[in-house]
Amino acid sequence: MRIYIRHMRKAITAQDFDLADRIGIAAYRVANANERRVLETYLGPNAARRAGLAPRP
Repeated sequence: MRIYIRHMRKAITAQDFDLADRIGIAAYRVANANERRVLETYLGPNAARRAGLAPRP
């Protein structure tokens, strides 16, 4: 998981937010509960919905 976060940070530093978002969503799909909490700090509270893991209201 660290490698995903490292690449997300590099993309954010380069102001490539679309790439950071794609990396984060891909990582979110395979992350466990603790890792998902960390990723949500970068992706926001709707990360599960954007990853396709939460039902739409």
